[in-house]
Amino acid sequence: MNNNLNFLFGMYEPATGSIIANIDENTILVIRCKECNSSVIFDDPNDVVYLYRLAMETPLLYAKFALKENGLQNYVDAMNWFNY
Repeated sequence: MNNNLNFLFGMYEPATGSIIANIDENTILVIRCKECNSSVIFDDPNDVVYLYRLAMETPLLYAKFALKENGLQNYVDAMNWFNY
């Protein structure tokens, strides 16, 4: 996946649990958070809240991490390190 995407706009859609991002005027990217989150190994199952909060508060950052290899895992690992 091209990690140099130029996101124009992004939002979290709670009804579907997805990030909807406009890449350009004619392209929309849909990222299903539940599917992406399922690839992350959590020390504590409640740590999934880190990802849902990221998706809701900064959806484009979530999208960038989701498109980067181990991006979401690295984010959760960092949040655990900072919070312990």
